[in-house]
Amino acid sequence: MKAVVDRIEDGKTAVIVIEGGGQMFIPLEKFDFKVYEGAHLNVNFKLDIEGEKKMRHKIGELQQELLKRTGKKDEEK
Repeated sequence: MKAVVDRIEDGKTAVIVIEGGGQMFIPLEKFDFKVYEGAHLNVNFKLDIEGEKKMRHKIGELQQELLKRTGKKDEEK
C-alpha cells in the first residue's frame, strides 16, 4: 500500500494519507527513519497471531476475575 506524509503536527505526529483514501496518525517516535512532509511510504501490515493469542488469554483471565467478583457480591445478598 502506498502513502504520503501529509504533515507533521506539533512536531510529534505524522499525518499520513493512504492511497485510495484514509488517514493514519502515527507518533514520530514509532519510525526508525526520519519522517518529513511529502515523504512517500510503502505501508505493510502483518498479522500478529502470537500477540492476538496473548491478548485473548489476558482478556479471558480478566473476565474470570470479574465473574468471581460478581459471584461473591451475589452470595453476600
